[in-house]
Formats: sequence, structure tokens, C-alpha cells
Amino acid sequence: MKLHLVTAVVAAALFASAPSRAAVLVVGQGEPADCFQAAAAQTGGKLSSYRVGSALAHCNTALAGDLSYDDRTATLANRGILQAAAGDIDAAVADYNAALSRNPDMADVYIDRGTAMLHDARYEEARADFDHALKLGMENPHIGYFDRGEAEEASGNLLAAYRDYSRARDLAPEFKPATLELGRFHVIDRQVADGR
Repeated sequence: MKLHLVTAVVAAALFASAPSRAAVLVVGQGEPADCFQAAAAQTGGKLSSYRVGSALAHCNTALAGDLSYDDRTATLANRGILQAAAGDIDAAVADYNAALSRNPDMADVYIDRGTAMLHDARYEEARADFDHALKLGMENPHIGYFDRGEAEEASGNLLAAYRDYSRARDLAPEFKPATLELGRFHVIDRQVADGR
């Protein structure tokens, strides 16, 4: 009989609400800049629902006008952030898809789209987006690992969630959400007999 070390992970609660960490892309002046500033404010959690609606109007006006290729791409991504804040996940995902069809190398937009899908209980799609963002090489990979950990936990894969939260904490020890999530886990190592 062979003994194997098995690690069991137990979380105290599933899928804690995470702070908004959406990417914001900088664009030109006027309406695109207003859309950008609103998305930046929303990322910090500073916009009321009324102001989100007003900000969406700036984005819509910008997208109805003549924009450079890069400004249109960024404005689509920024409007996606605001659509998600307004609770319109389908519209947010459509904007993220449009932005990514124009520039498929924007790791942070994959994070944004994955976060929207995560909040819509589309865990497999969210995890795929987080995986892709990490492969592209994110500026803040700890966010990708943390978000993927949330998707893993919400879908019931506690061991993978624990590993991703740990990786996020290791990459950015000052990132408190990872430490808070890890505090809910209890890790037990035990030996299990192989039935052979």
C-alpha cells in the first residue's frame, strides 16, 4: 500500500465581493476623455448610478463621432466598464468584444470582460479570460491571479482558488484582498492510502 500526501482546502465562504479593478484606457480629448475619466472614477468606485448613466452618454457621443482607431478601441473598453457598473453585463461584454476584436492584445480588457462574466456566474468563460490575460503578460498579474481565484472558488475548485489567491499575495504582498481571501481558508495535509 502506497501513501500519498493529499492537500484539502476548505473555504469559509464562497465568492466574496471583490473591489472593482477594471482597466481604464486613456484616449484623446472631449467626449472620449470624459468617457475615460468616468471609467477611471468608476474603477475607484466613485460614481453613483446617476453619474454612470451620464458618463455612458459621453461614451455614446464619443463613439458616434470621428475617432482615431486607438481612441475608438479605448472608448469601447471604457464604455464596457461603465456598462458593467450599470449592471448591463451583456452590453459590457459586447463592448469588450468589440474592443478586443480591434486589438486582441489588451490583457486588461480580458480581465474586465472576465470580471463581468464572473459577476454573471459565467465562471468557465471568466477563467478563460483571466488565463488569457495572464498569458499576454499583464502589468499587474496579481489581479489576474486573484480574479481567476474568484472564478475557481465560485465554480467549486477550492484548491485552485487557494493557489491563485496565494500567487496573488506572493506577487503583491500589499494587495489586501488576496490576504483577506486566504484568511478564510483552512489547509489540511493528510496521508491517504493508495488502494493498490
